Amino acid sequence: MEKGDIKAVVARSPVLEILNIQGSVKGLGLHLISQSLRCVQICDSVMENIVVVDTPRLERLILYKVRGSLNPASVLRTGIKIGNAPKLEMLGYLEPGKYVLQAGDTIIMPGMKPSASTMFTSVTILSLNVRFGVHDDANMVATFLKCFPNASSLHIRCEQCDESTGKFEPKFWEEVGPIVSVMLRIGVMTIREFRGEEGEMAFLKYFFTNARALKYAAMIFPNPSFSSISKNYACSKANYLTSLNWATQGCGFMVYGSSDPEGGRPWCFKTGAEFSRDPFSW
Repeated sequence: MEKGDIKAVVARSPVLEILNIQGSVKGLGLHLISQSLRCVQICDSVMENIVVVDTPRLERLILYKVRGSLNPASVLRTGIKIGNAPKLEMLGYLEPGKYVLQAGDTIIMPGMKPSASTMFTSVTILSLNVRFGVHDDANMVATFLKCFPNASSLHIRCEQCDESTGKFEPKFWEEVGPIVSVMLRIGVMTIREFRGEEGEMAFLKYFFTNARALKYAAMIFPNPSFSSISKNYACSKANYLTSLNWATQGCGFMVYGSSDPEGGRPWCFKTGAEFSRDPFSW
């Protein structure tokens, strides 16, 4: 696939609703202009930037293992710029440290105070890949949540933290303050590949003690076939969380081990394009 190929295909497809891209490794930029696109899914690809220029019908933008460079050690990040997409209701997996999110001409920076121009008010389903043990990533998660004030479903996949720099600051989530989406909107929250690390526990403590609209939560540990996490360890973490003073009563809470293969289940284009379901909740 060469530069301009996708743009040409989309321009010549006036009724195209679903665009799937997999295995593009040339680090190309993708600029989306379409009056018909409803769903864009990009998997296992290298992209310099993804710019949603003018897509008035776009409902879903799904990114899975998209990187800024083929070199795993590279610090290059993929830019994601959202322009005119008034119907965008689903976005994921956003990855702090690997993506740079931009609202119009404004880059979303860690710790910034959101304004009307930096809020994605149409998005109701948000999915994140997070290293909670890295302070900058945790800070970016808090900022993301503030920029998506109407998110009613939050899905998180925890990434293992191997970095020796930028370690998590224990009191970070205690000092974050109120976040509208957490306090008043989010009714469903799932967290996968959960290992009970300090940063993960601190986030969940903040979340459960502030989420007033929460109706269902699931905490999924890594597949026990590929993990040393014991059942007793998982139960101890769950017991601690349930002992907290949750902001809502009667919330459904499930804890179980994943059946996914090591490294997570590959993304399924078919599932992502089923408009009647939340593909991040499986």
